Order: sequence, then C-alpha cells, then structure tokens
Amino acid sequence: MNKLTTTLAIAFLLIINYSFSQTLVHGGIYSNTTWSLANSPYVMDGSVVVFPGVTLTIEPGVEVRVKENGYSGDQYYLETRGTIKMIGKPGALISFRANTAVTSSYSWMGILVKNSQGGELIYDYASISNALYAIRYDSFIPRVINLNQCVFSYNTNALGVGVALQADSCSFVGNQNAVYGWSIFKLTNCVFDGNTEALPVNTSELEVENCSFINNTSAIRIGNNTNAGVQLKNTLFDNNGIAFENANNGIVDSCTFTNNLLGITYTNNVQITNSLFSNNQTALMAGWGTLVSNCDIKDNSTGIAIGPLEYGQAAPTIENNRICSNTAYNIDNQTDLNMFIPTNCFCLSDSTEIEEKILDGYDDITKGLISYAIYDTSCNIILKTVNKQPNTSVTENPGKKSLEIYPNPFTDFLNINNTGKFVKAEVLDLRGKQILVLQLTEGMNRFDLSGVPAGAYILRMSGNAEQTEYARIIKR
Repeated sequence: MNKLTTTLAIAFLLIINYSFSQTLVHGGIYSNTTWSLANSPYVMDGSVVVFPGVTLTIEPGVEVRVKENGYSGDQYYLETRGTIKMIGKPGALISFRANTAVTSSYSWMGILVKNSQGGELIYDYASISNALYAIRYDSFIPRVINLNQCVFSYNTNALGVGVALQADSCSFVGNQNAVYGWSIFKLTNCVFDGNTEALPVNTSELEVENCSFINNTSAIRIGNNTNAGVQLKNTLFDNNGIAFENANNGIVDSCTFTNNLLGITYTNNVQITNSLFSNNQTALMAGWGTLVSNCDIKDNSTGIAIGPLEYGQAAPTIENNRICSNTAYNIDNQTDLNMFIPTNCFCLSDSTEIEEKILDGYDDITKGLISYAIYDTSCNIILKTVNKQPNTSVTENPGKKSLEIYPNPFTDFLNINNTGKFVKAEVLDLRGKQILVLQLTEGMNRFDLSGVPAGAYILRMSGNAEQTEYARIIKR
C-alpha cells in the first residue's frame, strides 16, 4: 500500500470513528440518566424533556451540540420539569452550543426550566452558546445565582437575574443581552466583550471589581429612576459605545475608560476618583452631587461636561484632576451655574490657551462661567487665578508677589510669609470642606499642622477688598 493510500485509509477510519463517537439524544427522559464524558459529545437532533421526579446528571467536560432546525420558532430545546445537575469544574466546563452555526444567536431555544412544575437547574462551570434564551424560567428565577468560570456567548438573551447574582471569572461574549434583570449584582474578574447590551440592569446594588468591558455597544446601563448603590473598582472600559450610563449613589475608583464614545454619562451623587479617561469622545458628564477627584482626563474630544442639573440640585465638585490635551474642550459647562475649580491643572500656562478649551458663558450666554487657576509645569504651584465672578479680584503670581509658602510638601510645620494684606488662611480638603482656619498677620507666620492627616490640601487666603488666592499644599 502506498503512502497516499495509507493516509486516506487512516483518515477514513478517523471519520468513521468520530461519527460513531457522537451520542444522539432527543425526546423524553423518564428515569434518572447520566450524560457521561465517555459518550461525549452529545448531539441533540430534537428537543429533550426531563420529566418530573427525574434527574439528568451531566458530567464535567461533556459537550452538547444542538442541531439547527430553522429559525421559525421550532428550534430545539432542553426542558426540565424534574432536575438537571450540570456542575463542571475548572478546565472541564460543561458546554452547550449550536452544532455548526457557532456565531449565531438564535440556533436553538436554550434551556427551559419549568419551575412552575418543580423543575430545577443546578449548574456551575458551564458554557452556553447560540440560544434564544441561554436559561429561561417559566415562573420565577432563583433568589441567588452563584457562578464561577461560566461562559455565555452569542446568545440573544444570556443570563436573566431575579434577586441576586454573584459571578466570578465569567465571560460574556457576543450576546445581544448579556446580563439583565432587577437584582443585586456582584461581579469580579469577569469579561464582557462584543455584546450589544452587556449589563442593562435595574439594580439596588452593583459591585464590579477587576472586570473588563470591551467592544460593547453599551457596557453598563442602569435603568432610569433606579436608586442604585454603585461600586466600580479597578475595571477597564475600552472601545464601547457608552461605557457607563446613569451612574448614581456610589463610587467609581481606579478605573480606566479608553476609546469609548461616552465614558460616564448622566451621573448623580457619585464619587469618581483615581481613574484614567483617555481617547473618549466625551470622557464624563458630571451631574448633581458628583465628585470628580484625582483623575487623569486627557486626549479626549471633551474632558468633563458639567450637567445636566435641575433647579435646586447640588453642583458637582471637580477637584485635583489633570484635565489636559482634550481636543475640543477640557470643560464644557452645560449649566447656567458659575463654578470656581482652582485645584485642577490644565497643563497650560497661558490663559488664552486655557480659555479656548473651556466652553462657558464667555462663549454662550446661556451658560455659567468657569473660573480656574493656572499652574506651573509640575501642576503643583499656582501661578495665577482667573476668577470671572463679579466683585472678586484676580491676583497674579500669589506665591511670588503676595506671600511665600514653605516648605511644600511639609511634615509638621508650615510657614506663610504674608507680604500682602491677607488676614485669614483656610485649609480645605479636596472636596472644598474646611479643615482649619488660620489667622494671618503681616510678615512671617508659622503654623503647627502636625494634627492634619497626610494628603493634599488647598490653602485659601482671603483679605481686604475680597481678595482671594489659592495654593495647593501637601502634608507628608
């Protein structure tokens, strides 16, 4: 036998062996049954129903493929009126997918749990793909769903949640609706990639840590009028349409927002801290009661849009950020409120250049005015304050002409050489809250600030004729 003939014979035997290694399943399961790894893959060439009082156990590593049956509503499904136990393990997930259309989102109906008849699904370490509903309950969704290393891909509706979801190291890829429902969500180490709606939820609590949201049309969208408690930490949002919509009542800390159309939009009462915003169309919209602090906001089209606000709502606090090199505007004031934001550095030393990147009442009389400070290249020393508000003077180079502040940073004692007519110095935290009031006399003043915690502060000096000047000080 020549070499070619031998190769073809081996290939033919492999094909025969592969075809006989598949296990075809369809119809009713009327007694306890196990789908074993030894008989995997299982191919559903019709719908399968587990009847009441019966348990179907699926072993770790089993693959179930569902044959396509058109798209007229007659697609095959796995239904349980009894119990399905499908607990995989790390490295041996139990998987369901379409037989051939592995990127379709409607190749089969999915797993239907008829819990109205006592049906139960016990699952973890599982992968479900290509279904209309990956898992669907006909009456109520279990109160708590705990998932580890699960994968939901290319489903129309992947995971509906009723009360609480805790998911660790799970992946949601290419779904139309990845995770949805009204619930308490705690997601850690999860990946959402290429979904239309990754996390469209109405939620009372949302905790997301060490997750990635990439290439989604909408990453996180909290329903309107939902009083959510939000905690986002160490999470990446990259190349989404909208990264985070309707953020409210919580914190966004140490997150990265890059290459999104909109980073964070429609916020209220949220603390956004220590985060990077880069190459977004609009980095963030700061709504009522929102704090934006210690963030690096650079190379976006628009850095911070202030608003929208309604009458009586508290203005956002924007403190201690680097807001630099945004191509259209560093600040877009979408309200009629005047704001003074002297603790932010724009990485520019010329007021004309800074004004070109601020959209406020100087450009549109329906908007309020934005006053600010100009820093040196280190973004630590204030060279000039530009205060557009009426009846308030503007003083250039306060550190050189009016007073000296040293050492800065300091450890315990701060010296203020008051060569002007300032009578008071207030130590403010980065939200603008007053920490201390220091009385100034002309000449040298030495203050013991050993009781002040380490950190960055703003020193606000005031004197006669409503003179006000600012400096940033750092306590080590």
